Amino acid sequence: MNRLIILICMILIPLHINAISINEIRNNPNQFKLVYSDETREAYADNSTISVTRYNPPYYAINATIYSVWYDRNIIVETNQTSFYNYERSIEKLSIKYKNVDEIAKEVANDTGVRWKANTFVFYDFNGNMLSSKPLSHQFDNSIAGKAILFSPSYQVAMYIFYKSYHMYFNYSR
Repeated sequence: MNRLIILICMILIPLHINAISINEIRNNPNQFKLVYSDETREAYADNSTISVTRYNPPYYAINATIYSVWYDRNIIVETNQTSFYNYERSIEKLSIKYKNVDEIAKEVANDTGVRWKANTFVFYDFNGNMLSSKPLSHQFDNSIAGKAILFSPSYQVAMYIFYKSYHMYFNYSR
């Protein structure tokens, strides 16, 4: 009987440890940095999870855990996200290639030099109760991934985690 109780505790403790509530996010601003906010949602980067996975200039990849608070759905979405960078597409490099501001703006609007890929999703209510978990396919064809559009949540996340990793801006965020 004792072994059964220990086994159940070992299974349930990791689920409880990974749970996140709205109060935990708000009460730990050093760990959870607000990087995006609009009328219905916010996105926070977990500073303790930022990890450079590729350093091969001009190409970079950085992984981090992001918590999106969806006020219109009363959920928190935990996403393990990888951001991919091509520094040749940064505003700094484009301003050398194109002297006209309109040309630079057109190029950045077409491709910011940043892509993203969601690796996992975990859904919580605001009290930290897990609602569901969904690992995603590791094949790019079937993954939730795409270009980071200028000033979108994925773009703002990418700008922040690049800055935290290298203490320099890829592009300036908003």
